[in-house]
Amino acid sequence: MKQEVMDLWRLCFEDTEEFIRFYFSKKYKEENTLVYWDKQGDVIAALQMPLYPITFAGTLVQAGYISGACTHPLARAQGVMTKLLQEAFGVMRKRGIPLSTLIPANDRLYGYYWKMGYATVFDFSPEQYTVLDRPVPGHFRVEAVRDEALLTDDLFRYFERAMLRRPYCVQHDREDFDTIMEDLRISGGVLIVVYAGEDHIIGMAFAEPRGNHVLVKDWLFDTEDVKQALLSGVMMHLDAAEIQCRSLPTGKNDEHRGMARILDVEQVLQLYAVRYPEQHFVLKVTDEQIPENTGIYIVGEGGCTRRNSEEFAVELTVQELTQLVFGYYPQRFPGLASYFKSFHPFISLMLD
Repeated sequence: MKQEVMDLWRLCFEDTEEFIRFYFSKKYKEENTLVYWDKQGDVIAALQMPLYPITFAGTLVQAGYISGACTHPLARAQGVMTKLLQEAFGVMRKRGIPLSTLIPANDRLYGYYWKMGYATVFDFSPEQYTVLDRPVPGHFRVEAVRDEALLTDDLFRYFERAMLRRPYCVQHDREDFDTIMEDLRISGGVLIVVYAGEDHIIGMAFAEPRGNHVLVKDWLFDTEDVKQALLSGVMMHLDAAEIQCRSLPTGKNDEHRGMARILDVEQVLQLYAVRYPEQHFVLKVTDEQIPENTGIYIVGEGGCTRRNSEEFAVELTVQELTQLVFGYYPQRFPGLASYFKSFHPFISLMLD
């Protein structure tokens, strides 16, 4: 089946042969792959659903990431991918996975995935920089790492600690960290690392050339001086006159980056109730794609219970609930804003 999925990938996506072989050697797993065959036994649609942990409601939760969703051009607009996604929802629910995430391949697909129950929750703040003439402070040391074989445990530990500080952020384990670096190498990119003193890591940036500019896919730093040192390192090691960065969203002039979906409403609300035991509310939730989620939920005293009948103040779609529990602009729901804290969820370094 792997070869058939690879052939369909080549037909549907404009990736290089090197990237395709890299992806299928590092990320592809048969148990995380669903395919749709036609009557002749040919694969006409496929998707993968690898697991990525995400910081959610003060804890780490596994989320199924929809990757490589594609349909043969001659089989499109026939509901094939809808059936495949519905099957994926069932598989992930049986595995106890409460959430799913994805990055639409283009803006047009946001509407399609919304109909499938996904909601936009991941944004980024675009930043652009031109040639900088500020020197790197003398007490900083800037290095470039171009090969995953040079990654040290110290580099990963800094990366892991910095990522875990971000609420509602998709995380990456050590194996995936190495894979991210190999993807950078394939694209001609580099990991810029800033040290204070001999070996104290204080910042890093994942940068790759994109035509006439360099894209910083993500960067981690605590101070403006470290940020400037990272920019200087990117410009020096990638010979860049212009840098575009996907930075943490600020709530102003942000751009959409990805979507999330609740697969198990009761499980997600239970996690939320444990994190915020002071909250008490009753909701009716409707989910057109996963009817098992439709129902009335009572959240309070650190737990969630489900009832067949109960008075409720608000009825929400599963998309609206997803945005609320992720803290994605809860002020848009005046009657519920006081129950849900505001956050800026983030997703990055997903080999998209």
